[in-house]
Amino acid sequence: MSELTRIQIVVALQSSDLFAFCRAEEILRIAGIASERFYAAGAKIYEQGGPADMLYSVVHGEIRLQGGDGQPRTVGPLQSFGSRDILCGRLRAREAIAVKGSLLLAIEAENLFDLLANNIDIIKGLFRSLLQDGASSSASTRTGS
Repeated sequence: MSELTRIQIVVALQSSDLFAFCRAEEILRIAGIASERFYAAGAKIYEQGGPADMLYSVVHGEIRLQGGDGQPRTVGPLQSFGSRDILCGRLRAREAIAVKGSLLLAIEAENLFDLLANNIDIIKGLFRSLLQDGASSSASTRTGS
């Protein structure tokens, strides 16, 4: 699979649910610490109980998150996963497996925290995104979705 151009990485991150509230300048900083990872269908991205050392944003493909105490969840293009484990400082609550060939942008936790330490605007954007996601999850639970 060919490598993404810098502008494609920026567009993918800017379109991602996790970074939706970040400005272009902040997205450029995040793109600077993101790396591409390709996983073939059936490949394990991480195991339940493993270290939470990366977060991921799906560019192409589909990832299944399973295990733990929740229902299996599918993550597709423009969606992120793995961030809550990192931000909570816990081991992986679920395992992640590529359902089909998937191109992901990976961000190492240590690099993310270094970036966050010097940029309050990215922190604000992440909080907005996570709180919106939490609010929509609560609404879905109440409505039975």
